[in-house]
Amino acid sequence: MKKNILIAAALFAAIACNTDQNTNSWSKSIDGNMITVNTSTGVEYTDNATVTVEMKDITKPYFNLSIEGVKFVPMMPDVNFLISDIQFTIYPSDDTNDPLYGSWVFNQSSVVPTVGGVPREEYTMLNFKGSISDYGYVVEFDVNFGGSLYHASFGKIDVVQTWEAAYDAVATVVINPGENSTYSEDEFTISFAQANLSKQVVDITLAGIRFVEVMPEVTVILKNVPFSYSDDGSQRLFNVATITPTVDGQAMEYTITNLTGNVSKGAVLLDCDITAMNAHISVAGTTAKK
Repeated sequence: MKKNILIAAALFAAIACNTDQNTNSWSKSIDGNMITVNTSTGVEYTDNATVTVEMKDITKPYFNLSIEGVKFVPMMPDVNFLISDIQFTIYPSDDTNDPLYGSWVFNQSSVVPTVGGVPREEYTMLNFKGSISDYGYVVEFDVNFGGSLYHASFGKIDVVQTWEAAYDAVATVVINPGENSTYSEDEFTISFAQANLSKQVVDITLAGIRFVEVMPEVTVILKNVPFSYSDDGSQRLFNVATITPTVDGQAMEYTITNLTGNVSKGAVLLDCDITAMNAHISVAGTTAKK
């Protein structure tokens, strides 16, 4: 708690240095791209947008966020959204080299934006979340438009682009759950690589893993695994219905299902099923290698 207070104090002090000495407010705009994906068809549309963050009172953990020039589909006219009184928390990383260290993290189940000063419920934003930092802004939400559900994301991260972490791990494999056929593998490494902090997907690599004692060690890679941040920003959370792995560089015909879990600076927990083996796998790692 003490550290979070110190981080918040330092952050507010830094903001105060950028404010007008005669006011108690602060604002900053970033130009970038809004990427919108139709969740039913997978069709993606990208358009320019400007995101502005404004704090009317820098002593309070609330800010207003405007998105100018929003278009979800090509034929839609530009719309300017304003979301007011967004509450945030300070990202509590213990790693001062973490690019999100000290950022403001927000996560609201739904918000109603105003357009031209009028609340517009038809543009209600679901799962409205993101982060604000010196490195840039990340904003994402879901919205119903024209009878379809769209996922929209704005990401503009400067200076630092990547995140990586690796752990010594133990895997518990249960073949034919209910028949007490269990194998434990404790000499492999699980690692995570996020190539772009503005895109919430990671590659997960399990190097040197075996699912049964007689099988040779293999490297399993799960590409572009989507995740969300926990409310306090300290964990990446996974909940994926189906994903196809590659094993030693070859794409498999079977799938991994029900992938759930989380990863933080100090630990990783994952669970999943392998359909081809009728197996359930639990992975736990508690020693960060870097």
